[in-house]
Amino acid sequence: MSEFFMGVDIGTTSTKAVLFDESGSQITRYAVHYELLTDVLGKAEQNPDEIFQAVKKAIWMVMKASQIDQTDLAAISFSAAMHSLILTDKNGEPLTKSITWADSRSSEALEKAKRDFYLEGIYEKTGTPIHPMSPFAKLLWLKDAAPEKYATMHMASGIKSYVLYKMFGTWLIDAALASASGLYNTEEGCYEKSALEMVGLSQDKLPTVVSEMHQLSGLSTELAAEMGIAKETIFVVGASDGALANLGLQATAPNDVTVTVGTSGAVRKTTNHFQTDGRSRTFCYRLTDGLYVQGGAVNNGGKAIEWAMEQFAPLDVRENRDYDKLMQNASEIPLGSNGLIFLPYLLGERAPYWTSDIKAAFLGLTISHTPPEFIRASIEGVALNLASVYTAIGEKGDVVYVSGGIAAHPFWCSLLADILNREVRVTHTIEGSSLGAALLAMKSLGKRADFTLPGKSDIKAIYKPNPSRVKAYAELHKIFELASIQLTGINKQLTNWQKNVRK
Repeated sequence: MSEFFMGVDIGTTSTKAVLFDESGSQITRYAVHYELLTDVLGKAEQNPDEIFQAVKKAIWMVMKASQIDQTDLAAISFSAAMHSLILTDKNGEPLTKSITWADSRSSEALEKAKRDFYLEGIYEKTGTPIHPMSPFAKLLWLKDAAPEKYATMHMASGIKSYVLYKMFGTWLIDAALASASGLYNTEEGCYEKSALEMVGLSQDKLPTVVSEMHQLSGLSTELAAEMGIAKETIFVVGASDGALANLGLQATAPNDVTVTVGTSGAVRKTTNHFQTDGRSRTFCYRLTDGLYVQGGAVNNGGKAIEWAMEQFAPLDVRENRDYDKLMQNASEIPLGSNGLIFLPYLLGERAPYWTSDIKAAFLGLTISHTPPEFIRASIEGVALNLASVYTAIGEKGDVVYVSGGIAAHPFWCSLLADILNREVRVTHTIEGSSLGAALLAMKSLGKRADFTLPGKSDIKAIYKPNPSRVKAYAELHKIFELASIQLTGINKQLTNWQKNVRK
């Protein structure tokens, strides 16, 4: 009798439930979308109860569509976006929304802490860059910005911990997500005392850290019915979305690099040791026992390309959200967009600059530039920024695996090969995080000895760098990086001016 495993990926704009068989083949999937609540002051929040409802609905819809017997579902495992924070009271009710990685309101509090403390020591111990995205920074901010809530909170958790609490009544966090909090000493495997002292928080107000393969069971009859599963269904806690993407894509060899572009983007390399960067350009997070991921996440991935489409694409492309045509039109524009460079920092930036002061800009603009050139420049800008992250971890002999919806576009894959000067491979699935979660469940239940999927190393397409284009992009990338660095000071002045005008 076949057994099935479900990976549930709790993301920034949607929750996806994906059902796999024992071989890792996808059976069916369902996504529930929700809103990211933002404003001009840097807010980027979600309703945690809306996400809990999305998790239940996604699971129910997959069970309904697959029509498998409840007893054939061996386990459900979770992937989740990193860096979320929710304060809850003693009854588990939210005192705040779920504050996401994209929220930048902690910027000023973090800058003050940089003046008062040696925060690089926190980075060196936790592997989490010093940036407003981290729960560490958010807690620094909330301590002063919302003292009443801070004083009365019972628990400070992330969105996955909240979902698990709603299901099982216990506060837990996997070590992978804990390692991305800025509060957890990844090498020693415990909460970092110096970080807790800075945010004024005791360890009993944080979820208990467990293994990524920790199992839970014993749903209420009501909850099981809402999800269309058996009460006895095993839930595996799982890990973070970025780390699990590497696992699901089977990119775990020393020279395997993944480039994922969804709403945001990331460059990651799997390693067997914890290692931070001397220049603080990259993160190092835990995946599971003996495995870590090193690299950098960017705020401006698919969202920047979507923005360019809305601003510059023809009406039919915008109305139909026709990314195939968007990419085709961009491919017809000469390399370098006729001297137009786009710095894609519409949402501030994480790697490699780790600052919310950086801003987007078009450089080299002349009266002769046309909308298609703006679009190509925007796509090139996203790729050039990813190349800046890759520079911090890249080695000769690396092979790049691409994932995310954008991996379906040959123009993007070819562009990335040229800009990174590496062979680019398109893998068998774009659901890397969900499959990675399912693999954790398989290993947790003893269904496989390791995370290898025999027969699942199939590559859909391979793109090799073109020497002449590589040379041209290498020169353009130098200009891109110089502009990004030199304009940061000006952008900081502009940010301060904006704040003063609003007062």
